[in-house]
Order: sequence, then structure tokens, then C-alpha cells
Amino acid sequence: MKKGSDHQKGKLVPFTQTGESMYKRGMAIYQKGQLEKAVKYLGKAAELEPEEPMIALQIAMIETELGHFQESNERLKRIFESTDPSMTEVHYFMANNYAHLGLFQEAYRHVNKYLDDQPEGEFSEDAEDLLDLLEFEDEDGFDEGFEQDELIVHQEKAGKLLADGKFNEAIEVLEGVVERFPDYWSAYNNLALAYFYQGDTEQASAILTEVLNKNPGNLHALCNLAVFYHYEGRDQELKELTKALETVRPFLIEHRFKLGATFALLGQHDQAYAWLKSLLKRGFEGDSGFYYWLSHSAWQTGHKKAAEDAWKRVIEEQPEKKGQEPWNRATTRNDEKLKTFYPEERMFILFKDIQESDRFLKEPPPDYFTQIEMDYYMMLQSDEPQDTPISRAHSVAGELLKHFELNEASHQGLFYMWFHIVYHGSVNGYPFTNIEGLAAAVEYLWRKVRGSKLTQKDIAAKYGVAPGTLARYKREIECYLP
Repeated sequence: MKKGSDHQKGKLVPFTQTGESMYKRGMAIYQKGQLEKAVKYLGKAAELEPEEPMIALQIAMIETELGHFQESNERLKRIFESTDPSMTEVHYFMANNYAHLGLFQEAYRHVNKYLDDQPEGEFSEDAEDLLDLLEFEDEDGFDEGFEQDELIVHQEKAGKLLADGKFNEAIEVLEGVVERFPDYWSAYNNLALAYFYQGDTEQASAILTEVLNKNPGNLHALCNLAVFYHYEGRDQELKELTKALETVRPFLIEHRFKLGATFALLGQHDQAYAWLKSLLKRGFEGDSGFYYWLSHSAWQTGHKKAAEDAWKRVIEEQPEKKGQEPWNRATTRNDEKLKTFYPEERMFILFKDIQESDRFLKEPPPDYFTQIEMDYYMMLQSDEPQDTPISRAHSVAGELLKHFELNEASHQGLFYMWFHIVYHGSVNGYPFTNIEGLAAAVEYLWRKVRGSKLTQKDIAAKYGVAPGTLARYKREIECYLP
């Protein structure tokens, strides 16, 4: 893309002073080879001048240099469809991106669109060269590959929507994919994740069940199901499934990565580190997600140097994660992914983090907190003793800590269940008046889900309350469970 490189250093279109300043600064940084930093400044210029297509075009071209081909194409598509439909040269740049992605049919389409519109255009010679290359890549013709390329493009788009927390849009795309390609299991797995993130756990589980019925042993479906069990507190089912996953010996790299990342998320760091480290030994060059889980599993298993080295790779690609190291878990709340979690999940994570450190409480709460989360956060910040519904709910969690280990994977479902009740009970104005009675009631409900044979009398005695007291609070809080 020699001519494309010249284009990147082209004339500066006149913007407002502030936009021009940001653009100049971004381009100066770009000339120094600091691509990620340049994108940030150019992004600010684009915010100030949203109707100026040249800024967006420059960002898209740098994204291509960074290897972010899908993101670059999404930006180029927006330029053509929304900002400036006359900029047909975006088809040439999109063709280059698709060629890098191995989507030769899509590349073929776009390079021809450019040449049809601008046969003597600035990039026509480069476009002809690309066209020759594409025709050489597939001498058997392109027709039979169109559907496969379309499928991959939709899957990439859905993955981006999932990462951005746009679950409804992702579901719409993926529903279309599985309708047209009923045997494309990857789309089913992502569709299940989208429903799960949206809160429809029943539909998510049903989709995975369908996958496993039609494609037994599908590793991605099994791993996703394990994650669902983990977050739903279905400990016995999780135990049985992870026991089966421990016997799996996948050959494909993507399956090894999926297995390692799943074990890391489940807190089974020995297995996670073994799988992820084995990929590193084979010369695998993963993305920041790979190094994120490698760093976490390495740190949790005592491999300090490996954890630090892996985290350096995370920061190279995502400098905004600085301060979120696995050895600095108090910063968990700053993770952008928390925005996509349910409020009760965030309250549970906050409770877990303050057991190790409370120094982040000196900072203001995130702006995406709901009012109930804000009340909880402010209560935790206060040095004064309080007697409010949210403080009493927090004390119930403290009472449970006397009997259960929070870091024990099999116990986390109990605490998550409690914070689900806390959030939804708070929405309804529930007072949380009896700490021991509520602790006994939630333990009973949790054990009941797990199939425990312990009676109300047994559990009531554990907390020093009457069985009738446990029964009363059980009736009051079970309406807040899913």
C-alpha cells in the first residue's frame, strides 16, 4: 500500500482550531511510530469534527497498520454510509483489510467497486495489483466462497458487538447466522453468551443444550456451560462438568486457549496455567486476552516472573489496563467490562475486593453505578457506624463469612445469591432487619438448590435463631430470587 502510505501524509483539511490542533498532534505522534497514542489524539479530533471524513479515514488506516482489520473496516463503512458517500476510495482500503483477513471474496467485491467507480483513481494501479493477487489466490473462482466469507464477516461483527456490550444487536446478527447456517456451532455458542449476558440464562442454556445434542463434545459449548454454572452457583453441576473438562486433551490451539481461559475464569488456576503455558512454549502469539489470563493464572500459581512478563504484553496492546494487574485486584472495579455486568454482580465483586483491600474506597464511585450500588459504596466509605437497610444487608454477608470461605469456588454461589437478593430487595424497599435470621434463610435456600438434606432446624441452630425465624425470612426473601 505504497500509495496508501502517501495518502496518510496528505494535506490537512481545514478544521476548527481545536480539531486541527488535535489532528496535528496525532499526526506528529503517528510520524514517530506511536500508533496507539496517535489513534487516541485523532479520535479526539474526530469527536470535535464528526463530519470530517479525512480524520476517520486516517484512523482507519492506522488501525490497518495495527492489524485491527475488522475495526478499520467498520470505520470505513461508516464513512461511506453516513459521513461522505462520495469517498469511494474506502472500498480500496476495505479490500486491503479483507485480504489481510483472508476473506478474498469480500476483498474481490470491494476492489472491483473501487475500480468501477474510479478506473483512473489515485489507487487504481494498486487496486489492479491487488485484483491480480486475489485472482491468483483462488483460481477456481469466487462464487462458492461468497457464503463462507459472509458468514465470517457476520461472526466478526457479532463478536465486536458482544465485546462492546451491545447484546441485543449481537443477538439479532447471530440469530440470522444460525438461521442461514444451521450447522455453524460457533455462532450458536456466541448466541448463548449474548443471551446469558443479557440475563436470559434459560434461553442461553437451552441453546447450548441444543448444540451438545447435535454436536456432542463441542468444547466451546462445554466451556461456556461451565461458566454459566459458575455464575449461577450451580456447584454440583459445575463440579461434574469441570471434572470432565480436566480429562480433555484438545489438539487445536483455539481449543487449548478456550480450555485454559475457562479454567482461569473458574479459579482453577493450576489447570489454566498448564494449558496457557503450553501454548506459549509452542510459540503461540496470542492477543491481549491470552496474556491477560496467562498473567492471572501465573500469579495465582506462584509464577511471579511469568505473570509480570505476560502482563507487559497486555499493556502493550491495552495501555488503559495499567493498574489492573492481577496482583492489584483492588482496581477490579475500573475494568470496562464491569459496565456490562448486572448491578448485583458488581456488588458481589465489590464485596470480594474489600476483603483484601479497601484503598480504592478513597476514589469516587464509577458513574455507571445504580443508586443502590452508590448507596452501598458510600456506606463502605463511611467511618461512622450505620443502621440502614444496605448496611444490615452488608452485615448479613459478614455473618456468612464466619461460616464460609469466600475464596472457595464452591461457596461463591452462596454470596452471589445473597447479593442478588440484596439488590432486588433494595429495589423493593426491603428492610433487612434480622442479620442472623437472614443469614440462616439464605444458606437454607442455597443448600436447597444444591440438593442438601440439612433441615431448617439444623441451619437455624447454626446461627442461633429459631426454626420459625428462619422460615419467616425464607418466605420474605425467596421472592427476590430468579
